[in-house]
Amino acid sequence: MRNRHQFLKYCGDAIKYSMPILAVFYLCLCFSMRLTVRETSYAEEDCMLYYMVNVDGMKGLGHSILMVVDEEGCGRVLSFNGMQRSLSECLMGKSGIGKLSEGTMDARGTEDFLLSGNLCLDGDQLADNYDMALYRPITAEDYQAVFKRAEPYREAEEGFAALYQKWATEEDAAEKAEYHQELEQMGEDENLPLYQIYTNNCDHAARVMASSADQDLLDYTYSAWRMTPNGNLKAFGKRAEKWGVMTLGEQSLQERILLFLVSF
Repeated sequence: MRNRHQFLKYCGDAIKYSMPILAVFYLCLCFSMRLTVRETSYAEEDCMLYYMVNVDGMKGLGHSILMVVDEEGCGRVLSFNGMQRSLSECLMGKSGIGKLSEGTMDARGTEDFLLSGNLCLDGDQLADNYDMALYRPITAEDYQAVFKRAEPYREAEEGFAALYQKWATEEDAAEKAEYHQELEQMGEDENLPLYQIYTNNCDHAARVMASSADQDLLDYTYSAWRMTPNGNLKAFGKRAEKWGVMTLGEQSLQERILLFLVSF
């Protein structure tokens, strides 16, 4: 009994004295990952690519989107999120078919969004306030490559929606059960770009699509990653010095704190 008490006291002391050290270490990490506004040093091209984050999205972990701007200055936005599973199922690690929301803006709307950070489109996570972006010029061919890379996400969503409609309208119990089984199988099919909150979430999908136009982002996506959108945007921004860094609109105190502290 005495040995057990001493062991518990030792564990408590170890935790008590290690916490300040860990806190200092984490704050040093946060300082080392701070991004400052800078211009891109890539050669000028006809189109633009923006990798963006809403700092306080997803309960403060961040939500990433992608925006590609064409030769006329019109922006197209892509946002990937879970669709098949509930939040609790996602947190338990279950994969499923995701939803790829897409919205378009004219040149004036795109310019206003970049100035204010306020995105006002129809679609999941397309009506929110965004805070920071990494950006670079790309060619017209790169512009098309990004959307070609997005096709598997869109096709998976359309296939799921068609099957779900059959399940929802089927009256025969046996047929309905078969459709339900097919839906579950789709959510586990590794040949599809499934949404998985820890390994293939909004941020990973945005980087995969954007990496069609940038080798550095491709290398980062498949070799090093953080757990959160905020952490990934900062980590890649520190590594990819040729990308520009910009803030969108004014950040609240909460957003500035989250942007600084969420680095994992």
